[in-house]
Amino acid sequence: MKYINWYEEERELETTDGKKIQVLHLNYIDEEDALNEWAEHFRKNYRSIEDIDYMKDEKELRSEYLINHVFPEEAGNRFGPATRVGDFSELLVADYIEYVLDYMVPRTRYDRKTNRNESTQGTDLIGYKMGDKPRKTDEVQLVEIKGTSDPKSKKQGYERLQDAINDSQKDIIRYAESIEASILRLKDRNCIREAVKLKRFMNIVDYPYIIKYGAAAVLTDEKFIPGDMIKTDASFYREDSVKLIVIHTRNLKWLISEIYRRAAKNADWQ
Repeated sequence: MKYINWYEEERELETTDGKKIQVLHLNYIDEEDALNEWAEHFRKNYRSIEDIDYMKDEKELRSEYLINHVFPEEAGNRFGPATRVGDFSELLVADYIEYVLDYMVPRTRYDRKTNRNESTQGTDLIGYKMGDKPRKTDEVQLVEIKGTSDPKSKKQGYERLQDAINDSQKDIIRYAESIEASILRLKDRNCIREAVKLKRFMNIVDYPYIIKYGAAAVLTDEKFIPGDMIKTDASFYREDSVKLIVIHTRNLKWLISEIYRRAAKNADWQ
């Protein structure tokens, strides 16, 4: 993914209890090939071309089907815009976890939504690392993600990270359900090998592994105030069991709209 190269690592920050916060600046540029590649990859999380052609009306363009039936609404629905920001933020972090931190990340939360304007229940992101056979060093990463694209939002950037930290505490209870849901979706897609690998994480008693938790905030630049991040509190977690990430970029609202626009339009060219 070419757009991954746009990330710039910035100075680490700390929470009030001394946990490290990784800070990334997504310094995107107007590069057609990279934006189109990103948009196509983004669209695949929601629908394959085969699924689109099977479901759309005969006279309907693929882009029309995606905009009118699949992607969260940009306007006209109470929950659509917030879900749009949430989905984008989750997929942005998923790409970073997969392509930079080298985790396997099942993409199972978006392609079978019952309501396009609502977020899927469960852990936002599951990443895992393992070899061919179960080992105690195998690892599962559970990440909760929040996003803010509106510079005028009442929520400050550090509060969005705190929201993600607070929500991640629920993953201690619900992560097995989220993993099971991912396994079944992979099985439905006939991704049997990946489903079998992920199934290994359903039995921590007989096959121990490492569980790590994470919280991430995706922010428009106006909401990223470095000095405020110390107000966040992650004391619930041990130092070695939690990863905190902040990604910020200019004009996040425009970027989200542009990737959704290209994701729809580019489907017509396939």
